[in-house]
Amino acid sequence: MASITLKGREIPLVYTVYEMKLLQEEIAPLGDLQYILFGRNREKDDDTSLYGTPEHLQAVARLIRILGNGGLEEAGQEANLTDKWVMRALKPWQITEGMGACIEAMNEGMASEIPDTKEESGAPVDVTLEQMNKKKERES
Repeated sequence: MASITLKGREIPLVYTVYEMKLLQEEIAPLGDLQYILFGRNREKDDDTSLYGTPEHLQAVARLIRILGNGGLEEAGQEANLTDKWVMRALKPWQITEGMGACIEAMNEGMASEIPDTKEESGAPVDVTLEQMNKKKERES
């Protein structure tokens, strides 16, 4: 699981549909999110002049807060991160590191899960066939 350490506190990061919804509500639609989070100009992709602007820093703090609170909640801890706490805890050199950890969490969240097989034979598993068989079993 991806995590980030701020002020000596390890914060697990989680990305599910709930966090996806919050990101869109609080930062931007998914199509614009990458531009905002990386400080890029949507009109000119190689223009990173928006990096470090108040809007960019606020977006990074919100991203870490949202994924961090999700991770804390999933770990059974109090989801008590605020944007202000994240910005106070985040050193300027950690911005890129924090973004990397969040991207890792987002990639983990977007990855498909392969269900455990009944047999641990090590042989290749046809996930689609297993899902079809399970559906047939339920319908019977």
